[in-house]
Amino acid sequence: MAFDIHSFKSFIESSPTPFHAVISASDILDNSGFKRLDAGEKWSIKKGGRYYVVSNDSYICAFQIGEEFEVSQPCHIGASHSDSPCFRLKAVPELKIDKYLCLDTEVYGGARLESWLDRPLSIAGRVACRSNDVLKPDVRFVDLRLPTVVIADLAPHISDKSKVEAKQASRMYPILSLADENTPDNFFRVFLGEKMGVAPEDILDFELYVYNCAPCASWGDRGQFIAAPRLDNLTSVYALISAITASDNKKGISAAIAYDHEEIGNRSKSGANSNITEYIFKRIYTSLGLTEEDYMMSMAKSMIFSLDAAHAYNPMYGERYDKNNRCFPGKGLCIKQSSYQSYATDSVMTGVVEQLCRKYNIPYQKFANHSDIRGGGTIGSVISAMLPAKAVDMGVPLLSMHSSTEMISPDDEAALAALLTAFYNER
Repeated sequence: MAFDIHSFKSFIESSPTPFHAVISASDILDNSGFKRLDAGEKWSIKKGGRYYVVSNDSYICAFQIGEEFEVSQPCHIGASHSDSPCFRLKAVPELKIDKYLCLDTEVYGGARLESWLDRPLSIAGRVACRSNDVLKPDVRFVDLRLPTVVIADLAPHISDKSKVEAKQASRMYPILSLADENTPDNFFRVFLGEKMGVAPEDILDFELYVYNCAPCASWGDRGQFIAAPRLDNLTSVYALISAITASDNKKGISAAIAYDHEEIGNRSKSGANSNITEYIFKRIYTSLGLTEEDYMMSMAKSMIFSLDAAHAYNPMYGERYDKNNRCFPGKGLCIKQSSYQSYATDSVMTGVVEQLCRKYNIPYQKFANHSDIRGGGTIGSVISAMLPAKAVDMGVPLLSMHSSTEMISPDDEAALAALLTAFYNER
């Protein structure tokens, strides 16, 4: 499968929030012949069919059933998350500080706060508006796209960085405008209503996020790297969606999943620590006329490729990395291992990945944390604890993880997509 860098960049730029990532993924799936199913309606699915399900607007599961489907075949599941560290607006965001009109926000996830300073930012998310049905608000998705706010730093002449001022969220309120004698108390709702074409009083509530609206940029002496926001973890989402649309599974079930809320612990109705995936797979097997025991037997033989960005080696901080188990941009996808089981990888599943990579000539690397540093985790261990399937954690090596701008090599993204396509096709 050829890697389309223009499609990749378009996906990143059109996916400022998990809601928009689901919309972007749905567009790709629609154009590739996948049919959307409603979780609240009866399903009629068949062998050879390609489908997807959206839950809570921020979870998506695309799946393909082989034309020669055999119940004895395991499921091949690729899983990722689409949320990234950022700032979320509070329910009453209007904050007047002297002459400035600011927005009251809270930090979402483990953002590197100083990286958000002094750069144009925009706002996007989901808005619930008044409707004629009190039990069904009018849900709209908003992306202002253009620079709208800035979080201003303090000049070094009058600051004391020893007090870690740049890392205090209460000193990082986005500035929207300057006040005048006509500024209403609900100035943000008025502003948002104007952008949406609705009356301010018709805006009931929202899940809005401040995000870095900078476009993807190629850099390096040969343009061999990409700098962009939200590469953790839209790199994985894009690789999964592009792979499942390009694959041709004949006998089993292939699935590509994007969860929400990994950056804040996975425990939500659309997060990895929920029963949404089990629910969908049981629905698949039931709709195919199979039993719950058929589902359970198949799941016990199934495999999960859990995908999240990996820590690329930073030459300025070499002492923070393991001496042997480190990875570099442009050298292939990265298999992540940890004795703490923060990654679900074991030797058997590593062997599966290595054999696929060797068969299809796909470059790969292995990563483990420095022995004195525990590091982070991701969804692999969570999903494999919910489903009785074998799992491995891997991803694209990435510099400046959790910064407002992160960096990868597109060659590694291409390697990951190629591996996933092979994983879906092999039976």
